[in-house]
Amino acid sequence: MKLKVFVLENNTVKRTRHAETQKAVRAYLGGDPKIKVEYDDKGKPSVVGTEKKWHISVTTTGSVMLVALSTQPVGIDGEYLPRFSAPDNKIDYVALAERFFSEDEADYIRDCNDPAERFVKVWTRKEAYVKCIGKTLVEFPSFSVVEGDKLVGKLRGVPIKKFGISFPGSEDYLFVIAGVE
Repeated sequence: MKLKVFVLENNTVKRTRHAETQKAVRAYLGGDPKIKVEYDDKGKPSVVGTEKKWHISVTTTGSVMLVALSTQPVGIDGEYLPRFSAPDNKIDYVALAERFFSEDEADYIRDCNDPAERFVKVWTRKEAYVKCIGKTLVEFPSFSVVEGDKLVGKLRGVPIKKFGISFPGSEDYLFVIAGVE
């Protein structure tokens, strides 16, 4: 399996993000103007105009956008960590987990000293997984990325792991990738 991850600047304008994604993917795959990134009705991107099938996943957070391009299904998600620990952050992560996650995940988040930290670890794993398998956030309660007090490394045969990538400021981010060994 081949994997390429682009680190691009995040932009508030969706059209600009799309143009930057398409430009990076097209350049990497040889520059043919027939190569395009298109989106289905659920917002899932795909690469068209190539002989080989390429899978793509995009995440935007903070000032960065990561684009994962692979010959196998892939999902990537990330979060800018300072927003979870900001002093003015009054979000009840336990309540969110109880509403949108599985019971095991809610317990995992409830039973710790830092619910925000555990929430973001669960969220990024769940989102990377659903992106990889082509589902949506509606699926979140139907599966768990924790077993007891540990995060799983594989779910229904799909590997899920923390993704380390280096760029200026990368220590302020958590990225997770699914579908890549």
